[in-house]
Amino acid sequence: MTAARRPQEQTRGAEPALGFRTGRIITPGSPRQLGRLGLFPPSDTQRRILTPTTRPITARNAEPDLLWISFAELCGGPSTEADFRALAAEYRMWVIDGVPSPQLAQALGPAADWERFSKVVEVLHEQDIALFLIGAGPFDWGTAGTDTAGTGAGLPAEMVRTASRLALLGRIESPDASELPGEIGIAEGAGS
Repeated sequence: MTAARRPQEQTRGAEPALGFRTGRIITPGSPRQLGRLGLFPPSDTQRRILTPTTRPITARNAEPDLLWISFAELCGGPSTEADFRALAAEYRMWVIDGVPSPQLAQALGPAADWERFSKVVEVLHEQDIALFLIGAGPFDWGTAGTDTAGTGAGLPAEMVRTASRLALLGRIESPDASELPGEIGIAEGAGS
């Protein structure tokens, strides 16, 4: 049993083309939302320990072309850009779950976690790798860190660039995790 299939938003019969813009930001990440994309959370038996460079990283799943990993594992430790590049060379589709809201970044994690996250997004964008982000949200990187005047002066430069990259991804959002049938809202990214 696989934890994910390629996104089902392409023409039937043709092998889907993956790329950064085919990814999605998914909130809150309910089974119905994920299932509609052909994504199924991995079981504990699918965990894999990877060593992209020198530091071991525990992935929730690592199949050919698919890396499913938590935000905390990927960005919460001493991972480097070299780790992200090594992983990107092997996996063409990434699912990062447990992504905290950038509006709550100060309460949920150190700035170093968000700097690593920015590097991950930059590497995946540069190498045109599909990225699926899952978390409770709200996921508005464009306003995270804005000052009281709403100017964004409090936003680190890395997050401004990250916000611009993530604006290319479509969004699948549901205000209620219970989701009644047919109530998944899809808002396409600005660059789609």
